[in-house]
Amino acid sequence: MRERTVIDLRPSGIPEIPMLGRYVYREAKSGLDLHAHRDVLEICYLAKGQQLYRVGQRDYVLTGGDVFVTFPGEVHSTGETPEEKGTLYWVQVILPNRSRPFLNCPPREGRALVEQLRRLPHRHFAGEPVLARLLDDALAADGPLRRVIIQNRLVDFLLRVIDLSQREPRASVSPAVSELLRYIEANAHQTLPLPALAARLGLSLPRFKARFKAEVGIPPAEYVLRCKVEAAKQRLTQPDATVTRVGAELNFSSSQYFATVFRRYTGQTPRQFRARLPA
Repeated sequence: MRERTVIDLRPSGIPEIPMLGRYVYREAKSGLDLHAHRDVLEICYLAKGQQLYRVGQRDYVLTGGDVFVTFPGEVHSTGETPEEKGTLYWVQVILPNRSRPFLNCPPREGRALVEQLRRLPHRHFAGEPVLARLLDDALAADGPLRRVIIQNRLVDFLLRVIDLSQREPRASVSPAVSELLRYIEANAHQTLPLPALAARLGLSLPRFKARFKAEVGIPPAEYVLRCKVEAAKQRLTQPDATVTRVGAELNFSSSQYFATVFRRYTGQTPRQFRARLPA
């Protein structure tokens, strides 16, 4: 399933917002090629999932709840990775010069808002669920007050992004969870039931799920599947590996389920992946 909503707000009398979008992908799609936006600040909020972005030579890995910013003129892409399964919002903002109004704010406040957006201290930081709610409201706005609603939601969104960017970066993963991540990666060929993983941390299953998502950014079951897919990609490069054998080695219940999961996270089936390997 693919749900994608993109609107250009310039014809609606909001010249500062050439693009406001949201996608909900149930499986990976083709990645973004290298591109840049002249005079445009782009703010992404990853509500769910994981995504890699590349700016210059540096890679940034986003997990659910992260905000990512590209500044005007910066060349960026998703590297060699696809647009992943998940939910992503993005806003493109044209930053005007000092003589032009901004989102119908009073001149002094509008200039201050633009200057703070130009000088965000970080490009990658933890967000909050309210960011998604504000953009959902803007995307759904209708009726005679549509422009007012959208402008107000976008100003609130931008103010919250400015505030969040000044806080401490996302807390690092604790030593206990880091050790568990290494265990999952090293044992991707096992079944790895969640109650057993919770027991390794001495937590009940609900507390384990909550702590894992808070620290890692995605649910533990999704992390396990991602590790299995990464292990499968490595295994499929070997001459003796067949799709059926690799699926069985990684404890998938069937070749069909293995292919479904593999495509969900890579945008291609295991057979397509093997066919594209260098000879």
